[in-house]
Amino acid sequence: MKKDKKMKYNKLLTSFFLAGVFLLSGCGNDNANSRLKSSPPKTKPSTGVGQVLETTTIITTDGEVIRVSRTANGLIFSGHENKIVLLEIYGDSCPHCKDSIPGYNILQNKYPNDVYVITIEAYGDLNSNALREYANTYGMQYDTVAKENSGSMFSFLKSLTGYDREAVPYLTVYTRNGDLAQDIAPQGLSVPYVDSLIQELL
Repeated sequence: MKKDKKMKYNKLLTSFFLAGVFLLSGCGNDNANSRLKSSPPKTKPSTGVGQVLETTTIITTDGEVIRVSRTANGLIFSGHENKIVLLEIYGDSCPHCKDSIPGYNILQNKYPNDVYVITIEAYGDLNSNALREYANTYGMQYDTVAKENSGSMFSFLKSLTGYDREAVPYLTVYTRNGDLAQDIAPQGLSVPYVDSLIQELL
């Protein structure tokens, strides 16, 4: 009898441990998680707008056309200059990505004049119309872009951070000048942590 109780207790402990690991990790390839560089605790200082190396065009599900310029240090989103940009790469079926939506709504609404939240769907299973319905269904109050309308954004991110689109959600944060302040390897959104980054960059 004692042996049965001990076995049940050990199974319960194992279940809690695995649940904790699942909640703290992102969706996708474990090797991708280990390859992504860990983020520094402090944001990088802004160095001013850098020289444009290349540009691409993305189109949101609402039809907004945005020119994105890549510099040696980051990305500049036309029409959203002088704002802190939160760029998330997500997957439509990723549970952590869905769980992050309310947090991004909070941050966008808290800083409407200072922060621009934009997300790009990485799996590519939904076209722009289907992704617009997805955004409405899950209450996304910020811009999102279908993979088919993402231009060269994935190659831009690979050049900047080494990100290879194998794991989501993946967040990059840019200063008002467009410099990459921090990249956060695939994991669920921590609103207090990202809010503190925004406060540092305001």
